[in-house]
Amino acid sequence: MFLFATTFFPLSVYPEAIEWIVQALPLYHGIELVRALSTGAVGVFQLVNVAYLLTMGVVGMFIASKRIDGLLLK
Repeated sequence: MFLFATTFFPLSVYPEAIEWIVQALPLYHGIELVRALSTGAVGVFQLVNVAYLLTMGVVGMFIASKRIDGLLLK
């Protein structure tokens, strides 16, 4: 995920089809958020990054809790 989530290369080097996939990765949003905070370029788009990361976290916790409940009830 490091290679594709704009950790080392900007998003513009990827073909447009790959850009959509890269933007779906949680690491991309984390990197964009850290870059904005470290450069002082905080704007409204960072709220989108935070919302995406929170949503992915909540969905992950929900899926994990359902799987754990299923394993414990066996």
